[in-house]
Amino acid sequence: MGLSSCLALFFILSPPGLLLLGEAPPWPMFRHDSQRTGLSPYPGSPTASLKWCFKTGKSVDSSPIVGSDGRIYFASLDGKLYALNSEGKLEWSFSAEDKVYASPTLSPDGNIYFCSWGGKFFALDHRGTLKWMRQIPGRVTSSPVVTGKGDIYLGSDNYNLYAINGNGEVQWVFPTRKYIDSSPAIGPEGIVYVGSNDSYLYAVHEDGTLRWRFNAHGPVTSSPAVGGDGSIYVGSSNGIFYALDSKGTVRWSLGVRHWIDSSPAVGPDGTIYFGSNDGRLYAVTSEGVLKWTCTTGGVITSSPAVDSQGTVYVGSWDKKLYAVDKDGGIKWTFLTQGVIRSSPALGEDGTIYFGSGDGGLYAVGGRP
Repeated sequence: MGLSSCLALFFILSPPGLLLLGEAPPWPMFRHDSQRTGLSPYPGSPTASLKWCFKTGKSVDSSPIVGSDGRIYFASLDGKLYALNSEGKLEWSFSAEDKVYASPTLSPDGNIYFCSWGGKFFALDHRGTLKWMRQIPGRVTSSPVVTGKGDIYLGSDNYNLYAINGNGEVQWVFPTRKYIDSSPAIGPEGIVYVGSNDSYLYAVHEDGTLRWRFNAHGPVTSSPAVGGDGSIYVGSSNGIFYALDSKGTVRWSLGVRHWIDSSPAVGPDGTIYFGSNDGRLYAVTSEGVLKWTCTTGGVITSSPAVDSQGTVYVGSWDKKLYAVDKDGGIKWTFLTQGVIRSSPALGEDGTIYFGSGDGGLYAVGGRP
């Protein structure tokens, strides 16, 4: 079933916040769903065999997404958004004429949204044809999130969070006091959560008014994740990982002493996973108890993805992608030729897709 057949289908938020469809895209946006859980409904890959690698002109820091038809969308610092079929063959590319750090997003009606570093926000149809473009002031590394109604939220380094409708019209602008690198998440009640370099995590109503803000005592570049019970999880540059309730009150915190730029994932059993600049992947229970750490050979700014069986996939600056089992043991690693900042996405057949600093978009593993 192709994207053109999916146009009449709509995303629906289930209680845990996962996006459901008649035939749901396996990975429609950064961190999989609008609550940014990083959780796939499918098992991942038991092996690290290379299926294919598609080379671009520059580093692929953007994280890929996967459509209902298996098409993979991702951007490169060479200034292009690419659409590949499941065999790694180019279907089309679109030039933004600028670097692209942020990840693309699929909308309920099949559009692809993405933003260039220079703030050009594009809407393309599934054929790669431009539908509209909106200039956002400032530079953008924040990845857009889209609601079931088609509303879009993203941040800019001009200090603002933007709400944009499906026609490209700005609905409201919410100001913070510094750059927004964090990508917004949406809670079950429609509240938008986003971090800012002003050291606050913000909770914003659907009409653009402030619900609350939380002082994390350090810039928040990590994107928040929202658990099934409404808890908000986020890391800070001060090396503290926070769990907040829906009112902005700290449920618990965990200090790791190094910047947390990696965004958290929420596993099928409620375990929270995140990386740190100390090179470790952390697993913490929903009550704040450290379960284990797994050490890589480099800084982790990639955000982990979790499969339905609790296996965690994350990239490291040591140029490797790691598959870590639910007990913290390394199942396998896959070596590229560049630093991995991109966050992995999982396909329906368990294939792991991710970018590398060597300019490649990799497809690794899969199930028979």
